[in-house]
Amino acid sequence: MMALVVLAACSSGGVKNEAPFAQVMNWQIDGNRLTASLRLRNVNDSKLELQSLRLDVQLDGQPLSSYQGAHAVSIPANGFETLELEMRASNEGVALLQQLQDGARASLPYHLEGTVSTADSGALAFERDGHLYTVPGRPGQFR
Repeated sequence: MMALVVLAACSSGGVKNEAPFAQVMNWQIDGNRLTASLRLRNVNDSKLELQSLRLDVQLDGQPLSSYQGAHAVSIPANGFETLELEMRASNEGVALLQQLQDGARASLPYHLEGTVSTADSGALAFERDGHLYTVPGRPGQFR
């Protein structure tokens, strides 16, 4: 009986039902068309079956863009997946990115807030703060 209790205690120690770690690897703007490479890292000890994604992005406290769509993606345990998202940028956001591109600003603070919907865990919310910089020699690209 004691052996069963010990085995049960050892098998339940993994990470489950945690939101993925989200990071934008690359941003590209063309007019108001914004493309973002969103990397989602599964921090769970079991695979994460995504069904949909919702994302809101702010630059320097101003709304930049929103995204909502279906994404049938399976992310292995402790693995990652990169999603290419096409969004429409706000005029205010485009103006801020232009200031960054023109060198009027050294960086721009950003805030990501979103939710992934999963088959097993329901809605999992995530947030990420960081700074955006230009990519030297590549106009309209940021990281």
